[in-house]
Formats: sequence, C-alpha cells, structure tokens
Amino acid sequence: MKINRSTKYLSILCFALVFTIGTYAQTNNTSSPYSLFGLGVETNSNVGRNSAMGRTGIALDGFDQLNLYNPASFASIQRQRFVFDFGVFTEFQNISSNDGDETRANSNFSNIAIGFNGNGKYGVGLSLKPATSVGYELIGVQSNIEGSTGQFNTNILGSGGVNDVRLDYGRKIFDNLNVGVKLSYLFGNIEESETIVVQNSVLSIIEDNYYEGFQIGFGLQYKLAKKYNFGFTLDLPADLTATRDRVVERIANDGSFSLLEETTDQSLDNFSLPLRVGFGFSTKYENVLFSADYTSSFWSDTDQSEGVSNYVDQNVFALGAEYIKNPVSLKYWERINFRAGLNYNSGFLEVDDKKIDSYSLSLGMGLPVGRRLGSYLNISYNVGKRGTTESFLVQDNFSTINLNLTLSGIWFQKRKYN
Repeated sequence: MKINRSTKYLSILCFALVFTIGTYAQTNNTSSPYSLFGLGVETNSNVGRNSAMGRTGIALDGFDQLNLYNPASFASIQRQRFVFDFGVFTEFQNISSNDGDETRANSNFSNIAIGFNGNGKYGVGLSLKPATSVGYELIGVQSNIEGSTGQFNTNILGSGGVNDVRLDYGRKIFDNLNVGVKLSYLFGNIEESETIVVQNSVLSIIEDNYYEGFQIGFGLQYKLAKKYNFGFTLDLPADLTATRDRVVERIANDGSFSLLEETTDQSLDNFSLPLRVGFGFSTKYENVLFSADYTSSFWSDTDQSEGVSNYVDQNVFALGAEYIKNPVSLKYWERINFRAGLNYNSGFLEVDDKKIDSYSLSLGMGLPVGRRLGSYLNISYNVGKRGTTESFLVQDNFSTINLNLTLSGIWFQKRKYN
C-alpha cells in the first residue's frame, strides 16, 4: 500500500475518533441501580480479544490485536502493522430485590481504538471507551410532608458517565523487555433529574455534574525463556475536578411555570481516583494460550464516602484462555479463535457493611475476516451477577453480548513492483 493512501486512511480514522468523542459524551451504558453511587459502575468495555478472556491482558502482547490492559503491549505490535478496533454491545439485566424482579436492556457503542508500530521498536495507540456508566431509576418513592400527615411522590432518574480518551506509547528496551506509558483524559457528565409531585404542583430539579481530569499510568512486560510472559501495571492517583449546573422549576396544575433556582458552574469537591497496581502472567502450551491477572485499587486511601456507601480497597482476579489450531491455515475453521474466561471483582463500594462484588463468566470467538492475519469479527458473551438481595440491597444479574471488528494490516510499505 502506498504511503499516501495509508496517510489518508489514518486521517479518516482519526476524524472518526474525534467525531465519536463529541457524540458519545452524553450517553449511558447501564441500568444497574448501583450506578447511583459515585461516578457510576465500571464498564466492561474493551477490545474484542480481552472481553472474551475474562478481561485479562496485563501480560498479553499486541502482535496483531490491540491490548488496552498494558501500554507496554503496543511495543509488541508487528513492525509496520496498523490495527483498528471498533465495538458495540448489548446488555440485558435482571434486577432482583425483596420486592420483585425487573428486566432491562441497553445497547451502545463500547470502544474505538487504533494502534500501529512504525519501526519495530515502539508502538503508539489512541483509544476512546467509557470508563464508568450511570443509568438508574427510582420511581414512586414516597415521603412524608414535614409537619403533616400528607405524603408526596418522587421520581429520580440518573444518566451519563465518564469517558476515557487515551494515548499509549510502548517501547522495546531489550528483545524480552517492553515498557510503556499511557495518558488518559477522563471527562463526562452525570445528570440527575428529580420530579416531586406535591398536592397541586410539580417540582422539577435537574442537576448536571461535570467531571474532567488526567491520569498517568505505566506498564512493563517481560518474556522469560520465550515461553513465559510477565506483566506489571501502575496507575497513579488522580483528581477529577467537578462542577454543577442546577435548575429548579415549579409547574402548577393550571400550567403556570416559575423558575425557583438556576445555578451554573458551581464548584464541587474533587473526585479522587486511587493508586492501582496490576500483575499478569501468560504462557502458551501447544495451541492454547493461558493468562491470569490480579489488580488491586486502593480506594480506602482516597478518604471518600457517599451517603450510606463507603469506598473500600478493590481486588480483581481474572483467568483467560484462547485456542487456535493454526492461524495461517488455508482452512477457515482452523483459523477461528476460541476463548473463555472467569472474573471476580470484589468491588470498591461497601453499602450497609456489605461489599458490592461481582462474578462473571465469558465465552467468545474470533472469526477471521479475509486472509489478513489479525483481522477478526470478535464475538463475546458475558454472564454474571453484581450485589446481593440481603438487607435492603438488590442483585443485578447481567448478560452482555460484545461485537468487535478488528482490522489489521501492514501499512507504510513500498511496493516491490509497479
């Protein structure tokens, strides 16, 4: 492919990334009631391969597919290879409580990412994906009117979340050692609308909380005896600045309208992100690749709390496996990737002295697209649960279908013949 054509395609992809940033900032990807707390629930969004392998990746390379779990992996992208990954998802949720069950569903964009390696010594990546998501509904909450026996009903809706625009750089130090650094710009807003019905009028309260800030992370990958891979990641603590817009309106039964309050750019306390460390291991035995990750986030050091919830240290354990018979075979079925994984997340919230943890099982496959090595339609299915029905809490049973199109090819290579 001629260099001018490659440059044109690169410009188109970068434009698509910028356009997606602008259009995606206001959407939400969950219906979990636990998104009521903090910045919402952590999303499972990622590139196609990792989603099906229990969300492991700290020790996995990025030879022909992107790996956003460790910036050092970008150094292992094949020389002059360009990789593009775009994903969408559908999530089904069954919310169980002592009062009954409720089923919800959401579909949305999950990620867009590009990465390339110019000379075999370094790799660069640019990506956008949701970091947290908010989507809760509290309908028909009854409260007593102070000083009387009357009651009023309240409906509360929350939406939005925080997005992550990230730049990754990986560098090969030795043949068996890669290091990397990433810079994340986190931004987004969370909107909460509250409608209060009192006697002959309706009170509407709309609050928009805006967050933004930067976070820096580092990564390392080491290969031992050409068979065992070890990975390490470190994300430094960061503060997200926060502001609030608030509008309070009153609507009477006769249709008359009155503006009671309007506030813009009100400063709020910063939201603190914790120190996070991760360790990974992977190895390949014949045609099967095994991976294991452990990540710890020190939320308790942020000294944050919110109403009935407290932030506690979070631990994530993940296992994954991938089988492919022959990636260069002429037979299509021999080039299919089969993947599976397990994930346990202790959660970073404690409500009524109970941790909001989650378990999930993932299955998936990578269907080759054409004859290009590394081009796949990646399909993954996640099923799991979050929370518990003990006390006044609810259990969020979820299943997620992810579709990721991964296109990979050799770019910036001169033709040998005209």
